[in-house]
Amino acid sequence: MSAIGRVESVWRYPVKSMRGEALPEIFAGFAGVYGDRIFAFKSSTARAAFPYWTARERHEMLLYRPRFRYPEKAAVPANLAEAEEISPLLNPVAADPADLALDVETPSGQLLAIDDPALLRQLGASADDRHSLTLLRSDRAMTDCRPVSLFSLQTARQLREE
Repeated sequence: MSAIGRVESVWRYPVKSMRGEALPEIFAGFAGVYGDRIFAFKSSTARAAFPYWTARERHEMLLYRPRFRYPEKAAVPANLAEAEEISPLLNPVAADPADLALDVETPSGQLLAIDDPALLRQLGASADDRHSLTLLRSDRAMTDCRPVSLFSLQTARQLREE
């Protein structure tokens, strides 16, 4: 068999539209990469079909760096063995929310819990007065389209040229 490519890196994005983290390995199941996009911010002025406050509205979000407080617990589901006994194809994985506690380093270096109201104020600072943000948490990734994306270096080069 001939190789058609090789995986250069794997990334997880704990908060939708914030900086991701390169990982040495990932756990991927039916719902996608474990711990990926489990937090997002909902905008009160966004359309119902896409309620998220993202880097499209506030580019600085890409400078915020989320980190799991317990990286070892955020690597693989605690109930993985039990889930595999039920069905190796189904992957009904779950986590205790405390295992996926998250802190966010702001561009200024301040470390805030994901649910700290100060973080909401910072992220919404550029919005108008009728706008408010709400933190969302999900057991599954809040992706735009598919739970796993493959992106090649050739694609990056082509986009740069275009």
